[in-house]
Amino acid sequence: MPIIEYTVQPGDTIYGIARRYGVTPQSIIQLNNLTNPDFIVPGQRLLIDVEETEPTPPPPGTKTYIVQPGDTLYSIAQRTGVTVDQIVRLNNIQDPNRIFPGQMLLLPPEAQLPDVPPGFFRYTIRSGDTLYSIARRYGTTVSALINANPGIDPNNLRIGQQILVPTTGLATPIFRGNSAKRMIAFTFDATYGDNQTERILNILRQNGIRATWFISGIWAENFPTLLRSIHAAGHEIGNHSHTHPHMTQLSAAEMRSQITNASRAIERVIGVQVDMFRPPFGEYNQTLLNVAAGLGYRTIMWTIDSLDWQNPGPDAIVNRVLSNATNGAIILMHNSAPDTPNALPRIIDELRRRGFSFGTVSEVIDP
Repeated sequence: MPIIEYTVQPGDTIYGIARRYGVTPQSIIQLNNLTNPDFIVPGQRLLIDVEETEPTPPPPGTKTYIVQPGDTLYSIAQRTGVTVDQIVRLNNIQDPNRIFPGQMLLLPPEAQLPDVPPGFFRYTIRSGDTLYSIARRYGTTVSALINANPGIDPNNLRIGQQILVPTTGLATPIFRGNSAKRMIAFTFDATYGDNQTERILNILRQNGIRATWFISGIWAENFPTLLRSIHAAGHEIGNHSHTHPHMTQLSAAEMRSQITNASRAIERVIGVQVDMFRPPFGEYNQTLLNVAAGLGYRTIMWTIDSLDWQNPGPDAIVNRVLSNATNGAIILMHNSAPDTPNALPRIIDELRRRGFSFGTVSEVIDP
């Protein structure tokens, strides 16, 4: 079972935390050697041994298919020679319009599965795609895409067309946006409590700024109203894993589960698929980068860590951000940090005075 790290929020109790994660209070007490479980304080870090159920083995004779970016049930049915109704019934799908990259679907025995070579994933062309935009999104090159898809016409991509995208050894994280743009992206990681979310949203609204929020699956489940407010305000939403574990300590299958479960939780709330991923604690390895890319996600890091999570005081946050501000910078902040709302307006005012504008991560990294 993966162990996650949880930061105690105001009003938390051991009993409430245990209920949230589906564990027993005693397991938290024992794992953290708590001598007085009735005395926990905001900011205290607790380890939680999260229970993960074993997947149910597929029925005999069935085949499995991993949903790729751009897939629909119709395109999967057409490509595998079965019907949409067969897939829906076999997987007990309630809404046929909602499937997720990385989701495993059961298919009947007669399904003809496409052959995907190791080190590649199959991508479905969407409106607006170019080989350059696909290569940039998944950390590869136009030449590599052309080599992987002999006969492809780069000037005549068709919506619904299937291409192979290489991932092994090529997927890379994004630390900074377009250095030619005098633009900066604010990003906010939301993992546990609601904390400063409403104050931050008000500041961004008052300043006409759209930011990017990286949401954990458990946050989406615990604070759906706030997530809807973030989305309704026009902010961009990214994936921050489901339970915020140390991803590099997980197997590739567990990594995939963390990402897909978070996206599923987010989409249940706002009805939108996300395609950006930020690893918890900023920890990644090549396996994680490849898993994320194979699921259709860009891994987004940051240019400037505001260190607001250390609660250093507003002045320290302001000074750190302003002293490192540069074209295309991606700023890491947190919705749970108490100093952030006090620092944010001062940062915005000074960056504007210096001639910077603000955008989402997608806008800032766009060439």
